[in-house]
Amino acid sequence: AKGDIFTFIEEMEGLDFRGALKLLAEKAGVELEYQRGESKTEKEKVLNVLEQATLFFEKELADDKPALKYLASRGINDETIKNWCIGYAPGPPAGGWRLLYSHLQSLGYDKEAILKAGLVKLKDGGGEPYDVFRDRIIFPLADPNGSIIAFSGRALSKETEPKYLNSPDTILFAKSEVLYGLDKAKEQIRKKDYAILVEGQIDLVLSHQAGVGNTVAASGTAFTSSHLERLKHLSSRVILAFDADSAGEKAAERASELGIYLGFEVKVANLPKDKDPAEIIAKDPDKWKNILRESLPAIEFFFNKVEEREKDSRKLGK
Repeated sequence: AKGDIFTFIEEMEGLDFRGALKLLAEKAGVELEYQRGESKTEKEKVLNVLEQATLFFEKELADDKPALKYLASRGINDETIKNWCIGYAPGPPAGGWRLLYSHLQSLGYDKEAILKAGLVKLKDGGGEPYDVFRDRIIFPLADPNGSIIAFSGRALSKETEPKYLNSPDTILFAKSEVLYGLDKAKEQIRKKDYAILVEGQIDLVLSHQAGVGNTVAASGTAFTSSHLERLKHLSSRVILAFDADSAGEKAAERASELGIYLGFEVKVANLPKDKDPAEIIAKDPDKWKNILRESLPAIEFFFNKVEEREKDSRKLGK
């Protein structure tokens, strides 16, 4: 491929020129100065809003005992909470419907910027916007450069639907393209020459906590060719470690077909029945590492599954 260091970074990290310039300046220890009078771009305004929202969610988590208790019950330690900027969005009645919106307005951000960041929604028929995330554990999603571009919220109450809620697509975020944890995992994926794909945020942060730093997640959405194309820059070898239930198996089958079609070497981890990675890691991190080590090539894994289910040898042959 032709080009210079800037086009290389744009291509490898999925950034625009401005983002590539910022990344390279930081690496070289060069301070960027913008000409006076230059207004901030729309993207920069949205990035600033999201940064302030992250700080807000982190502070709310520190003050909320039930949310902290939930994270501890899942095996997530304080260091992981800090490293991943995990937060909490308060819910009604105490939190009201516009706690984040009011906070961001008090900092001087206008309604338009907060809407563009995907943090609030407008009611049908008008009126004041209301917060998208309420009574949810918040996992910030970052671009490859580490800038927060969206959030994924896990319901704290069992009654709340959906269980996981992602930011809507914005000028910064397209959920069919963003892999959760890629900013932290990319060096390890390059170094080890393979990536581990899990489904959920808690699976992801616990995998990193257990020392498996080449793990990424699709953040509650189906894996797409765009997700895999992003990984291909780093390695063309993947291990799929999805939940060991029928939905997880179907998702692994779809992702395997897509991966093989795109030229990946695909393996599948064989988890104990009805278990997800988070449960295994919280109980025994070493067991998780062994499961990954014993992953099978996708074709072999799915043939084994067919053999387990089909006892009629003629039907099995077909």
